[in-house]
Amino acid sequence: MAKLGRFIRGRTIADAWHRGLYLIWRQGQEICDERGTRIKELLSLQIVVEDPYHDMIPAEYSWNEERLEEYALQLQSGTNPGFEYTYGERLRAWSMPGERESSQPKPIDQIEQAILRLKASSVTRRATAVTWIAPIDCAKEEVPCMIVDDFKLRDGRLNLSVFFRSHDFAGAYPANLYGLARLLEYVAAEVGAEPGSISTTSSSAHVYEHDWDWVGKMVLGKAEEG
Repeated sequence: MAKLGRFIRGRTIADAWHRGLYLIWRQGQEICDERGTRIKELLSLQIVVEDPYHDMIPAEYSWNEERLEEYALQLQSGTNPGFEYTYGERLRAWSMPGERESSQPKPIDQIEQAILRLKASSVTRRATAVTWIAPIDCAKEEVPCMIVDDFKLRDGRLNLSVFFRSHDFAGAYPANLYGLARLLEYVAAEVGAEPGSISTTSSSAHVYEHDWDWVGKMVLGKAEEG
């Protein structure tokens, strides 16, 4: 039976990643996805990372700081170096498809719009950016996993809430959170606030079969340490 709804409050990115992997490994349901790949999956996994700026890179993670910084810059940039899409392109140069190039409206920088809303009102609930473009993505196979980024400024701290429709927890979570921490840092500086927490809701938090061996060993090792 599918496991639905789990909550983690982690101190750091590394802490949240370790605890999330433990939950998925111990409680996740084995299914075969639409590509025919086996996964272990938890539905609606919610995680709050209270301090995303300490212990940002788990020791066991395969990406180094240089690669993570490159990913973080890509998340903040509206340019696309040739991929099907990038999160930065969707966040900073969002545009509807038009019949003719000349008919397309000017791309929307949703991050800049969020900054303007936060500057105009410290209690706004409208500083939201989306990556899903229905006329494009409803007809595509490769679509964004991260769908919504929402900023809330309270008590001088800017907090970020993010919704993922699908989340490769073993391979992508630390990179996603590292990049989001840099994005939050940038927006907070523009607004004149302290960067706060990052909360994620992963509709499908999963571990792919090709990661099962090392994830299983890591989870076992952490359990023995505890």
